[in-house]
Amino acid sequence: MKTAVLLLVAAGTAKRDEDLHALAARTRTEHRPAVARSAARAAKASRLLADHGHLLPPDLREKGQDLLNEHEFRLHAALDSANPGPALAAIEKREAGYLKAFRKLGGEGAVSKARKLPKDEERTKLRATREVLFEATGIDAEEPVWGAPFRALEGLFRAGHPVSSLAEREAPMEALGVSAKFFEDGTALTKRYHVALQPPCDCWTFGRDAVIKQAKIVAKSLKAPPLVDAWLDSIEADDARKLPSVGFGVSVEDGACKLYVLNYGGHELPPLPLVDALPRTARKQDRASSVMVSVEWKFGDMKTQQMRQYAVEAASGDVSVARQTQDERFAGDELVAALDGAFGVGQSEDIAVTAPFQYDKATTPPVVAAPLAKSGLKLKRQDGNIDSNAETDAKLAALLKAPGADAWLARSRVVRHALSNVQFGEGFVTLYRHPTVFGFVDPSSAPQHLALRNALAKNTRATRRRLDETRSSSGYLDDVTHCDEAIELFLDRAVWGANELDSTCKRDSDLAANAGTCPISCQDDVACLVVACSDCALVDVACDEAIDTAAYPELARHVGGDVDSYDDLDIEDVPAGKIVRLPCGDSGLFNTMNLWGPDGCKYPYYGFMPVDTLCDECSSMYAAREAVLDGLWDGPCNEDDPPGDDDSLTLPSNYPGCGCDCADFLRRDLSCTSESCVNVAQAYAASNTVCAGDKLRWDTTSSSTGCETYGAGSPLTGSACLDAAGAVPNATCYRTPAAISEPGFPWPWPDVCYHMQRDAALGRRASALALVGAIVMMV
Repeated sequence: MKTAVLLLVAAGTAKRDEDLHALAARTRTEHRPAVARSAARAAKASRLLADHGHLLPPDLREKGQDLLNEHEFRLHAALDSANPGPALAAIEKREAGYLKAFRKLGGEGAVSKARKLPKDEERTKLRATREVLFEATGIDAEEPVWGAPFRALEGLFRAGHPVSSLAEREAPMEALGVSAKFFEDGTALTKRYHVALQPPCDCWTFGRDAVIKQAKIVAKSLKAPPLVDAWLDSIEADDARKLPSVGFGVSVEDGACKLYVLNYGGHELPPLPLVDALPRTARKQDRASSVMVSVEWKFGDMKTQQMRQYAVEAASGDVSVARQTQDERFAGDELVAALDGAFGVGQSEDIAVTAPFQYDKATTPPVVAAPLAKSGLKLKRQDGNIDSNAETDAKLAALLKAPGADAWLARSRVVRHALSNVQFGEGFVTLYRHPTVFGFVDPSSAPQHLALRNALAKNTRATRRRLDETRSSSGYLDDVTHCDEAIELFLDRAVWGANELDSTCKRDSDLAANAGTCPISCQDDVACLVVACSDCALVDVACDEAIDTAAYPELARHVGGDVDSYDDLDIEDVPAGKIVRLPCGDSGLFNTMNLWGPDGCKYPYYGFMPVDTLCDECSSMYAAREAVLDGLWDGPCNEDDPPGDDDSLTLPSNYPGCGCDCADFLRRDLSCTSESCVNVAQAYAASNTVCAGDKLRWDTTSSSTGCETYGAGSPLTGSACLDAAGAVPNATCYRTPAAISEPGFPWPWPDVCYHMQRDAALGRRASALALVGAIVMMV
């Protein structure tokens, strides 16, 4: 059934792409470039949805398909209209908004990472639950000490979700591993497990701050020695490097605790204190790949610790090296040979360890190596399967002849990982069920999908940067503006539903009972966006000029495919001289809401345009007027019944036509004089910078001729609210059932919007809203 659905989607995609490309060939010559561009963008979006749509929650996957259908409809309608030029321009603006969001989500880099993620619908539903932990290890997650690592894992995946959802375990099974150590005398250590707070892959993450916060909580619960805190502090401070894999392991019976740090993806380990003092393993001399280091201590001993290094051979099938190493250490390789014959050896590893030592930043004595203690083997997958297998487990138990191993193998099978490692030492053997493949992310789980987006995007939303308006010495923008952050947070709330403790807008707007209405939670989020971006609050906009790789050679690696201009780049990669910080204004609100607002929170169902303009400067208001009139089907100024409206819902009287908000907006005084600059980019661009783009232009060099000034003859066209002369008559208009502009609208308080405060003002001037305490403050 699943294959059939995919084939149908692929067939529909191919037919749509064929139709749009054929449409470009039949279009009038002057419009062919615009139609061809739209057809190419739609084709790429169709391929992305077909290839990676399984990584989206079902409702968003369906919405993506609807958007593609709507795009095709709009393109045909534009060409059938009396004046295709403005209609095609409106479509291009909408496409630009989607492209910007695509880049914010990681762009081509995210697509490359997504291709590497495994596909297995069954495994995406596996969860590391408290019941699984208890069945496999006998450890209660509520146990104050030994349950701490597991609770930290839960804390990451539960962050932002109501207490009522505690029964819904959201951590994936790949975050949990179990092991058991069997001794010759018949005793065993079976209450052992480890968790990965950050996995060794670009598949899910909650960001450096969240991971280290939970790790420090675990360290405190396990009474970790000072070196553990020093390592975590080092990882926290080293935000220029890739966040390494971070995890904890515990062994209850002998009180052993470990902090693991693993590099992956070719990235080096962070500069951890004393890591260079680690003794070398038998064969591995570099720490750039396949290296894991750890600090080990006994619970309650907050002074003494050991360090370990685990080296894994880069080449597979190296049993001869493992047998040689085993023979050197333990005078015999019969078991290694037997394991290789029965199961096959994937890779060999060996472990070096320091003698116990006490750590003090000022007086730490020299760290010395302890005798080599153990080595191990990574077992090959049986029949290529990563799942636990009773037959394979039984063969291993018979081969090892370790008392209690067969019972543990049966009990631990609940974690679903096949046996991954076998380690040997004097008089003991240790078995591991560790995950070996990562990235089985369930898109229907909001926390998992948030973690996936964090991993695929260049930066995680979990880590909020300090928001000031400084620039680095390299000439690149250091930080984002408050309004940009507010827009990003609005997407988190309204589109992704990432944090239901913060907002339930996504959940509420998806309810069938709320069709055609804007839920109160969403009204609050819209209001928060409005207030955050009021008072001429600034946003960053990149120049749409072609990238000059001679002037910026470091950008050459980005150019290619769909990336050829500065606005195709992630904003953090754009040189400061090609970015302008200008007011978001009403045009920014208009574009954000029409692209990303819930359907019931847009016109004609809900009026999101406030009574007061978001920026009362001439250039911003002039740009807003153009944006609103260019909206075509979107917003309060639409001319015809737009695609996407549900005709089964109750629509306002006099709709479609002129919206009253549009008429009120067009009657506003522009605050312009004959000397006023109407190019908002020119008015706000930094001195001695130039942008010669198609849509965005400025020149603030000494050779500049100045700014285009306001002219009373500038015509207004393109709205049902305007007569033939461009005037706004007192015509009958439609009113939305609810609106943010209604008298007595309950504007939210700052703690409702962002739960935190910041020191700097949101805009350049004081607002009347500040007098009533409604200014939104953000960090």
